[in-house]
Amino acid sequence: MEFALLGLDLVTMAGLLLIGARVAGAYPRRREAWLVLAVCVAGVAHVALGRAEYGPWIAEPYRFDFGAAAPALDVVRNLAPGLFAMLAHSLFTDRGRFPTWLGLLLVLQFGLEAAPYAVGGERALNLASALLQLVFGGLAIVWTLAYWRTDLVEARRRSRAVLAIALAVNGVASSLLLRLVIPQGSYANYQGHVALTAVIAGLVLFIVARLMAGDVGPYLGAEPKRRAAAAETRRQEDDLALVRLQRLLEETKVHHEPRLTLAGLAAKVGVPEYRLRGLIHERLGFRNFNAFLHAYRVREACDRLADPAERRTPILTIALSCGYDSMTTFSRGFREVTGLTPSEYRARRLAAADAPDSA
Repeated sequence: MEFALLGLDLVTMAGLLLIGARVAGAYPRRREAWLVLAVCVAGVAHVALGRAEYGPWIAEPYRFDFGAAAPALDVVRNLAPGLFAMLAHSLFTDRGRFPTWLGLLLVLQFGLEAAPYAVGGERALNLASALLQLVFGGLAIVWTLAYWRTDLVEARRRSRAVLAIALAVNGVASSLLLRLVIPQGSYANYQGHVALTAVIAGLVLFIVARLMAGDVGPYLGAEPKRRAAAAETRRQEDDLALVRLQRLLEETKVHHEPRLTLAGLAAKVGVPEYRLRGLIHERLGFRNFNAFLHAYRVREACDRLADPAERRTPILTIALSCGYDSMTTFSRGFREVTGLTPSEYRARRLAAADAPDSA
């Protein structure tokens, strides 16, 4: 049994290192890849330290002793929820930079984890650190699940599911149960650690299998020919669907419907929802359904706001006629696209239109 548990730990650590190295090596210029590597390293630290911290229930030959390196490993493993939050924000929010407050919270987490080894006060700081871990976990879950339905990038939708599972395991089991609920140093806590490691191992093996399948798939005999023929058929079908979609946008003005959903638009185009997601993302270049709607609605609103003949038309009237159901939503979407508020945009365009011709 001891040998089997050691094997479980070694397989988990090796799989985590393989995933981290593979992703960082494949995308060396993407910060998301290095965040994945950092999360994997934190997972390795968690599993490895278990071999030292649960020594009373592990036979002598199977224990690990990290000596002076143990505090550093402990800090690294407890930063995992914060790293998960940064990864979720980077992957799923479509925002270029991390919020300043998120970086400050991660620095605070680092201080709370490192302070007990320097000044003592472990119990109080352990509680504060565990609660901050739960905050990070909650943020990561919000960013992972928000806009799942409107995400148009199929690979990213699948990664949301994997990350959601990892967050549930890490946030509930590690941050809550093992640090706060189950007494630390108890046999029950050791059993919880083993169960958590087993779940992590299953998730790791699943991800490794997917990575391997992605590598060998194109080289399976005649399979690529069949896939190429299917891809050509799908391309032709997508061409026709794109024509129908553009007709709906330009002639029917389907984007004027304030409650338009991805499923509703797919029904109008006559394709499955997943096909419409791929069509809008791959052909039109949008990563999110709401961004797609904003682009068409705001473009039309811009034309009307810049028209001197409509200078007395209330902005709210224009917003409602373009498909928005409130001024707040319109202003937020307009600013995301143009960088200006509707009133600022109208003032600039009308001032330019009223200016005398310099020629």
